[in-house]
Amino acid sequence: MTSLLLSNAAPLLAPARGAIVDLWGVVHNGVAAFPDSLEALARFRRGRTARVVLVSNAPRPQHVVHEQLDRLGVPRDLYDAVVTSGDATREALKGRPGARVRHIGPARDLSLFEGLDLTLVPGVAEADLVVCTGLADDETETAEDYRAELQAAKDRGLLLVCANPDRIVVRGTRTIPCSGALAWLYHDLGGAVEWHGKPHASVYARALALLDTAPAETIAIGDGIETDIPGANAQGIPALLVTGGVHAPLWGDPPDEARLRAALADHGLTVAGAIDRLRW
Repeated sequence: MTSLLLSNAAPLLAPARGAIVDLWGVVHNGVAAFPDSLEALARFRRGRTARVVLVSNAPRPQHVVHEQLDRLGVPRDLYDAVVTSGDATREALKGRPGARVRHIGPARDLSLFEGLDLTLVPGVAEADLVVCTGLADDETETAEDYRAELQAAKDRGLLLVCANPDRIVVRGTRTIPCSGALAWLYHDLGGAVEWHGKPHASVYARALALLDTAPAETIAIGDGIETDIPGANAQGIPALLVTGGVHAPLWGDPPDEARLRAALADHGLTVAGAIDRLRW
């Protein structure tokens, strides 16, 4: 049996014409960019027309993510475009003009609503729908802190629009809950959820269009076995799993291959290869 584990990503990156690259966990950890990842992207593009689209479940418009990447020291010449779950959510919300929205999430995500014909209201009692971008204080709160409000929204039959399907991310060295955790709680309570972002098809269709590549000549790189890898598998895009990211506790860091294979099998996933950190 050929090992899934790679010491470097060049054998998978070099043949590809385009790359769909997850941000959080692959390019940065929310605090700092990873130098080896930046070098890998630079070498992927060097001397040829290979294109890179960064795909993020950030519940914010792409221009906000561009600014964050600038602050983290990610050069703009390493990528061609950014696709965010926030942009996909905005497109969906444009179809609900005049709606009264209960926003669950931090104030830093309010750019999601800029320029839209929506009214933000303070509670679910006044709302036509709920838009969840995260937890108001993700450093101290958990999804359970929102159970009562989510139950009240469910009792009113409100749709919850999830602008970031991630359940958790690793910020620096801490594991932080995301809006996906609230959305799944709402789902478990019997509420209706509309999802935007990885692993759902719309962001991959947009990324492939920007790359102008077929799935088979593209590589998808991510650390999420609930988002990045299922999304790539569903679109027929070969996937490189970065094992040192959010799911590292499942198989260890560095990974134990038997545990890694078991986790992938449990989730019904396939990967072209796996690497602890993205490097050329």
